[in-house]
Amino acid sequence: MRRTLLFILLLAAFGSAVAQQHAKKPAALKPEDTGPVSVTRSATLQVPIASDAVTVFSYLSDQQKLMTWFPEQAILEPQFGGKYHFRWKDQEPLDGVVTGYLAANMLAYTWKRPSDVTETQVRFKLSPQGGQTMVDLEHSGFASADDLDKAVKFWVFYLQNLRSVIEEQTDLRQVKAKTTKPPAHVVPRSRKKG
Repeated sequence: MRRTLLFILLLAAFGSAVAQQHAKKPAALKPEDTGPVSVTRSATLQVPIASDAVTVFSYLSDQQKLMTWFPEQAILEPQFGGKYHFRWKDQEPLDGVVTGYLAANMLAYTWKRPSDVTETQVRFKLSPQGGQTMVDLEHSGFASADDLDKAVKFWVFYLQNLRSVIEEQTDLRQVKAKTTKPPAHVVPRSRKKG
């Protein structure tokens, strides 16, 4: 018996952004009991952005614009078979290959950090809808639900940031850094028990 899990994550800060997680897993079997059957999981996340598809696609495929919302360093050859390298200060870097490219419509690439056991696939699909563009992101090929959950949390933040950068010119990475770090002049004091 197969069961499809559907989780809808409401992105409260951005109202109508929706994330859907689809996981296929036999209900009666433990992961180690799948025998020769390979079970993979995927997530599809959606966020509407108040901009045209050409502009939104440029933020996915232009190295300079990528760095305004996603990695801190980006090298990307925006073409089928092109290579990419993304680097963050606090995360492992990513190197991979572009597996799909259709200007202003679709961008796909491999996804594997050095510590990842399996390679997964990321695909962005853009759909114009009135005065906005719906961004569908599918991340597929996960062998474990835990890895899928981590990826969903990662993408929820970065899709929120993409929307914020395009619509409001606000980088949430900077806002997050300012709110999570205490001011430099504040030094915690130890309390004496007394």
